Amino acid sequence: MSKSSSRRKTVIIVLVALVVIAAGIFLITRPKKARYRTSAVERGDISISVSATGTLNPVNQVTVGSPVSGTVLKTYFDFNDQVKAGQVLATIDPRNYESALKQAEANLASAQATLNQDKLTAARAETLFANGLMAYSDYLQAKTGAEVDAARLLQAQASFEQAQTNLAYTTITAPMAGIVIAREVDAGQTVAASLQSPDLFLIADLSLMQVEVSIDEADVGTLDTGLTATFNVDAYPESTFTGKLVQIRNQPVVSSNVTTYIGIVRVANPGMLLKPGMTANVKIIVKAVDNVLCVPNAALNTKLATTLGFTMPTARTAGRRRTSAGHDSLTAASDTARAGGRGQRRGVRPGAVPTDTSRAGVPPESTAVRAHSAAATKAVFVLENGRPVPRRVEVGIADASNTQIIGGLNEGELVVTGLGQGRSNGTSTSQNRGTPFGFGGRPPGRH
Repeated sequence: MSKSSSRRKTVIIVLVALVVIAAGIFLITRPKKARYRTSAVERGDISISVSATGTLNPVNQVTVGSPVSGTVLKTYFDFNDQVKAGQVLATIDPRNYESALKQAEANLASAQATLNQDKLTAARAETLFANGLMAYSDYLQAKTGAEVDAARLLQAQASFEQAQTNLAYTTITAPMAGIVIAREVDAGQTVAASLQSPDLFLIADLSLMQVEVSIDEADVGTLDTGLTATFNVDAYPESTFTGKLVQIRNQPVVSSNVTTYIGIVRVANPGMLLKPGMTANVKIIVKAVDNVLCVPNAALNTKLATTLGFTMPTARTAGRRRTSAGHDSLTAASDTARAGGRGQRRGVRPGAVPTDTSRAGVPPESTAVRAHSAAATKAVFVLENGRPVPRRVEVGIADASNTQIIGGLNEGELVVTGLGQGRSNGTSTSQNRGTPFGFGGRPPGRH
């Protein structure tokens, strides 16, 4: 091999090594790219609701008992049978009560006969006493005897009516129309009504049901009767039932130092799908809007500006500056003052963009409900030409996922929800990232 060939190979090796080193240095030192997670401004439905659990029960149900004791001769209805008001459910052996009625009837007739006789005696005594043929004591005794017999007649009449009533009680009838939920007796069973009326049947009208829900103390103030409530049950997980909140009971229920209140949600049950005792997961709709512009709550996160490299405005920052791209930078901050020691916000100077103009000093709301004022102003970052640009927007109500946009954004625009390798709604954008910049500075990227 000649010296020229050897020298040529050495030069080539050195050149290749230099290229590799240069490429490595370029890869190491080139600006890193930042990926913005974004989401499109879309239309959707937003609702604020209070969640609670409860148990389903019929609005109208009655336990049918027996006021008299005896042996059940026959039952005419079983579980799940439909009954009408006045239909015979069961009969109790009436023989003892028929005998008691006959005896009461005989006593009544005897008392009536005795009274009639004593009335004649009293009338004759009155005549004799008037003619001076009877002593006053005898006359008074005859008159008093007639009055006592009249009282005994009333007593016999009451005993007769009681015997009639007891005999009628041996026929058990339905006090209302409905479905037999429970049957507690069988034919041949003896029931004793000496201390309390034994339960024989449970009848309920399942066409109208109610959910007794436990409402947290923190949520009671946001609710009122007439609100719409939706719920589902484990038996029909894909079905949603709709009812109305008709009552919030004032009696507190305290358990383990936790106070709750009972709310009553009524719902029609024409298909008889809902059954007594089912557990319902209820959402009471406090406020709802349909087909409105909305963005994910992450787009309104107050820490998003810092994450993206923006410098949040402070109380000492004033004025407006314009970026080289011609966009208004949001650098002026709101003046905050404390009034009366309560720290309420006095206002915002023109051009300032507070992150939230909700009232200060308001107690924190429950986790079940997060309400916003109808025209609260917040800041979002809109992706324009691959760069996040801050913009003021007016927001409405918000649920756990999305916030209503009243003004400041158009449908289809992309708002930044975070910085990272993930995607939000299937959209992400890469952009060269430089040093952090303030609202008045130039976004990261090429200048």
